[in-house]
Amino acid sequence: WDSVQPFVTGKYADKGAFILCKTSNPGSNDLLALSLRHQPQSQPTLFEKIANLSQAWSTKAATESPSTSTHPRLGLVVGATDPQALSKARQAAGPNVWILAPGVGAQGGDLDAACFAGLNEHGSGMLIPVSRGISRAADPALEAKRLKEGINEARKNVLAAQSTRSEAGQDGGGIARYQKEFLEFSLSEGVLKFGSFVLKSGRTSPYFFNAGLFSSGGALHKLGKAYAAAIMASDQLVDENGKV
Repeated sequence: WDSVQPFVTGKYADKGAFILCKTSNPGSNDLLALSLRHQPQSQPTLFEKIANLSQAWSTKAATESPSTSTHPRLGLVVGATDPQALSKARQAAGPNVWILAPGVGAQGGDLDAACFAGLNEHGSGMLIPVSRGISRAADPALEAKRLKEGINEARKNVLAAQSTRSEAGQDGGGIARYQKEFLEFSLSEGVLKFGSFVLKSGRTSPYFFNAGLFSSGGALHKLGKAYAAAIMASDQLVDENGKV
């Protein structure tokens, strides 16, 4: 807290700052994805602890140096190249913390997967910087427009999913953690895609799921874990006395 405090209190009480949480390079897992002992189950890794602290420190800053803004003063830098980490950071930080998510474009981050994982239920809360993907494009203006439209389409899909849950009488917690992680994993593998797809039946679907793309040993391992989690969560395994 003492290293962050000067940037969000006193004469900077009406300002904000971003703290590194989970960087976009694969090597970030060497440190930031380490499990923490003696921590609640909801904060099993170092980057999730950092994400949780961003909200706690924002509250502390507002108490110490009140301002006219009610928004969290601290945001997070979380790489868009790891949708699962992005989702966990969002869950740990809460819906109001802004996330700066580099990695879309030259680094290979998937825009749809990143937005699905990092946007809050209002379809906001993310800043997606793209530099090389635009500056090195044959037509930078056209590429910038394509990215803008892609972000807006992803936001629309998130809001549509939220509306569906609301109509079903569910809130954001209506999806279990293992289900959300499976959806994010499917997006990162290219198995699940959103858009407009004409199926063999002739019906148009807003999504397409190609399970054949679960083709590596690691992917099949995660798929098996998802099935196991679904089986263990099923109420069909519990008898009338509540026993498994």
